[in-house]
Amino acid sequence: MAGSGAQPSVDARSPGNDLAPSRQEAAEYIAAMLDGLRRVANQAQLPFLSYLISVAVEEANNEKKKRD
Repeated sequence: MAGSGAQPSVDARSPGNDLAPSRQEAAEYIAAMLDGLRRVANQAQLPFLSYLISVAVEEANNEKKKRD
């Protein structure tokens, strides 16, 4: 399974760190991860699952456009 290369900010992954990614960073990361899952669902011939993931990708992309 190929990764998207998208990664949350280092601060978000550091244990004990109270800093969280911004709404836009989180949406960007989620959209990238979901897009990879959508491709897996397509390759596995899971059309309904692919459709549902596509809806979630669309929502994440809409959130990316919003300001914090």
